[in-house]
Amino acid sequence: METMTCGCGEDQIPGVLARGMAALALTGLAVMAVTACALGGVLWVIVRWRDRGRTESEQSFFDGFGRWEEEEESER
Repeated sequence: METMTCGCGEDQIPGVLARGMAALALTGLAVMAVTACALGGVLWVIVRWRDRGRTESEQSFFDGFGRWEEEEESER
């Protein structure tokens, strides 16, 4: 049985759609990666800016976090 085509390239449509979807997926992944890097950079700058303004006498609640393990090991 012979398929009827108009000769205008309609037999190439599925391949074009598949390549377009692959390009769209890769573009989406690239945009998400760049966005994650940008947000990470902004967060890093904010944390460094906040810590730079803090004097040594000021202490945060989380300053001693994890030190209890070191203290237990030194007591043994």
